[in-house]
Amino acid sequence: MMLKTVRQVVLSLVVVIVARSTDVSVVNAQEIRSWIIRYESDKNTLNRRFRIPLHSKARTLTEQTTKNWLKRLRQVDFDKLDRVSKTDYLLFRSELEYQLANDQLQWKRDDAAAKLLPYADRLVQFCVDREDVKPIEPMDIAGLFDSVAAEAERLAKDVTPAQENSKDDPVTSVSASDSEREVKRQLDGLRAAELLARLEDCLREAHRFYDGYDPGYSWWAEQPMKRLQGALRSHRTAIRETLVGVPESDEETIIGLPIGAEGLKLELQHEWIAHTPAELIELANREMQWCDEQMAAASQELGFGDDWKAALNHTKSKHVQPGEQPQMIRDLAWEAIRFLDSHDLVTVPPLAANGWRVTMMSPERQRVNPYFLGGPMIIVSFPTNEMTHDEKLMSMRSNNEHFARATVHHELIPGHHLQHYMLPRYKAYRSIFRTPFWIEGWALYWEMLLWDLDFAQSAEDRVGMLFWRKHRCARIIFSLSYHLGTMSPEQCIDYLVERVGHERSAATAEVRRSIMGGYSPLYQAAYMLGGLQLRALHEDLVIGGKMTNREFHDAVLHEHCIPIEVLRNFMTDQPLTKETRASWRFAD
Repeated sequence: MMLKTVRQVVLSLVVVIVARSTDVSVVNAQEIRSWIIRYESDKNTLNRRFRIPLHSKARTLTEQTTKNWLKRLRQVDFDKLDRVSKTDYLLFRSELEYQLANDQLQWKRDDAAAKLLPYADRLVQFCVDREDVKPIEPMDIAGLFDSVAAEAERLAKDVTPAQENSKDDPVTSVSASDSEREVKRQLDGLRAAELLARLEDCLREAHRFYDGYDPGYSWWAEQPMKRLQGALRSHRTAIRETLVGVPESDEETIIGLPIGAEGLKLELQHEWIAHTPAELIELANREMQWCDEQMAAASQELGFGDDWKAALNHTKSKHVQPGEQPQMIRDLAWEAIRFLDSHDLVTVPPLAANGWRVTMMSPERQRVNPYFLGGPMIIVSFPTNEMTHDEKLMSMRSNNEHFARATVHHELIPGHHLQHYMLPRYKAYRSIFRTPFWIEGWALYWEMLLWDLDFAQSAEDRVGMLFWRKHRCARIIFSLSYHLGTMSPEQCIDYLVERVGHERSAATAEVRRSIMGGYSPLYQAAYMLGGLQLRALHEDLVIGGKMTNREFHDAVLHEHCIPIEVLRNFMTDQPLTKETRASWRFAD
C-alpha cells in the first residue's frame, strides 16, 4: 500500500513537471533569453546546411522554423513577464515577423530573376543531391551537364537589351512605363547574374566533392563539366553586358539593387520607425537647413562671407604631412577621452580606454572607404605612395585635421570602440537584434552632444563638425531616394559634391560603399536618424532632470544594440502589450 502511494506521488510530480515544461504560457525571463539564443543557432544551422540558392526544401524548412518560434512566442502570457522580458518578447516577435516577410520578398524576387535561367532547377537538384550525399549515375550526370551547357550557350547568344525584352514582358507591359520596364529587366538581370554566380560556386564545390574520389564521375563528367562551366560563364557575361549594361570587369560603374517602396516599408517596420521615407527625407532637409545656417556663421567668422565652400576648402587645407596622420589620430582620441571624464559624461573602464589599436587602410579599401573606420581598432585613411598625385591631394584634403577631430571620437570613445567593449558584457543574448540605428546612431549622437558642449575649439573645428553633420543628412536623402528609384548613383555623387562639399573621388567612394558595400538598405540613413532618436530621448530624461548624463549614457550601453524606440519604451516606462509596435513620431 505504501509502495503504491509513493508511486502515485512520483507519477503525479512527473505529470506536473511535464505539464509545466510544455506550458509556454508560464515561461520565465531566462527562458525567453534562451529561446532567442536557440533561434539564432537554428538560423545559423540552416544557413550552414542549406546553401543552395532557389532550393525549395530549404525555403520550407526556414519558413517553418521561424513560424514555429513565432507560434511558441505567441502562446506566452505576456502580462506575467517582467519588464526586461517584455522588451525581449517584443524584440523577438519583431525579428521573427521581419524574417518571415523578408524571406518571402527575397524569394519572390529570386524567382522572378530565375526566369532568365530556365535550366537552374536542374543544376539546383544536382547540387542538392550532392549535399544530401545521394548515389549518382555518372553517365546521367554527364548528360545533364552537356544538355544544360547547350541550353546556356543558346541563351547567351539570345540575350537582348532590357528595352527590347520589356516590350514583351506580360508582367509589366500594362501598368508600367517603358523606363520602369527597362529598370525592372535590368534589376532582374543583375539578380539573375548574382544567382548564377552562386550556382557556379555550388557546382565547383560539388565537382570537387566527386572528382578523383568517384572514378566513374571523373571519367564521364570531366569534359561536360568544363563545357558547362564555360557556358554558364558566357551566359552570366551576356546578362551583365547586354541586359544589365555593366560588365563584371567594370569596376568603376556603380550598380546595385534598390529595394523599392515595398522593401523600405518592411525595413522601417523592422527598425521600429513609424515615419514614411518621405517624412524622413523632409526631416533630413530641415536638419540640412540648420547646418547651412551654422556653416554660414562659421564662414563669416573665417572671413569668407557667405561662401561656405571657400571656408570648407580652407579647412580641408589644414592637414598634416605624410607620415604624421597616425600620431594625430592618437592624440585626438585621448583628447576626447579626457573631455568625457572632465564632464562626467559616461563611464569609460580603464581596459576600454586602453584597449584600442591604430592600423592603416589599404589603397584598395580606400576606394570604398575614403575616410577612417573604427571599432576594436581605428583604421586610418591617408595617401600612399601608390596613389596618383591627384588621389594623394584629395585624400589628404578629405582626411584633414578638423574633419578628423570631429570623428575620431565617433570611431573610438565614446563611439564604436566603447560600444564594442560593452556589447559582450551586457545582455549579449540580444546580439541578433543588432541595428545600425543604435550602432551608428549612438556615435552620431555624440557628435551632436559634443557640439552642444563646445568641444569645437575654432571655427575650423565647427566647419569640420558641420561637414559631417551635413554628410549624414545627405545620406538619408540620397540613400532613401536611391532605393525609391528617384535618384541614380551619379545623381547621388553630384548631390554629395554640390550640397555637402565632398571631393568627387570621396563622394564616388561613399556612394559605391552605400550601394555595393554590402550594407543594409537603411544603414546610411541610420546615422542621423538614430542620433536624432537618442537626442530626443536625452532631452526627455536628462534635460528633463530624470537622469544624469552618466546614468543615461551608461543605461543606453547596458541595454545592448536594439531599435531606439524599444530602448525608449524601456527607459521611459511606456505601457507595453504583446502587440506594441512602432508609434514614436520623433521626427515631428
